[in-house]
Amino acid sequence: MALKIYNTLTREKEVFKPIEEGKVKIYTCGQTVYDDVHIGNARAYSNWDVVVRYLGWKGFKVFHVQNFTDVGHMTSDEDEGEDKIEKRGREQGINPWELVNVQIRKYWRDVDDLNIQRPNISPLAAAHILEMIEFTKTLIEKGFAYEVNGTVYFDTSKFKDYGKLAHLDISKWKPGARVKVNPDKKHPMDFALWKRSEKGRVMNWTSPWGEGYPGWHIERFVMAVKYLG
Repeated sequence: MALKIYNTLTREKEVFKPIEEGKVKIYTCGQTVYDDVHIGNARAYSNWDVVVRYLGWKGFKVFHVQNFTDVGHMTSDEDEGEDKIEKRGREQGINPWELVNVQIRKYWRDVDDLNIQRPNISPLAAAHILEMIEFTKTLIEKGFAYEVNGTVYFDTSKFKDYGKLAHLDISKWKPGARVKVNPDKKHPMDFALWKRSEKGRVMNWTSPWGEGYPGWHIERFVMAVKYLG
């Protein structure tokens, strides 16, 4: 029997046809390493482990990439608030980079105890800053992003299918109903690709737009493209 998987875009089960015969490349979102693995994290990682093992059992050669988010994940998923790792490092009185190292070691201990297979590659977001800057520059040059006061936003109005994967009806969205609208954005749905550093921040890099750090939306994309093509 042919293997079928659920397609989020079409909302239907479809016959699985890999791009390369006999090979599967898969990217999954890994831990934001500011805290320990909790049961919700473990559920997600064990689910992916079942998928990877099953595909291998079916005879596919599986190449699995799962990242660590070690910068850029804000306390609010709307690009606002404080970087979770910076915040936790300050609370514990340690350098945020030290916190990253401690939490990654604890992460591997936990997933090994759960008998979850390790991925082929576990890239760190902070190791791919140059690629993120270059891709952000490309988006600006092509008119898909814009810079305001050192922060670069993706212009969602330039992407006609924005929201299609989640089947969102953008016309019914009410800006400001849940989160205060950022006046720097051209459109309330726009999101940060690069953020200007706040005063006293430790984790930051030099960019064409000043000192800053990546937004977590662009991180997965850049790493997925680099390792999966």
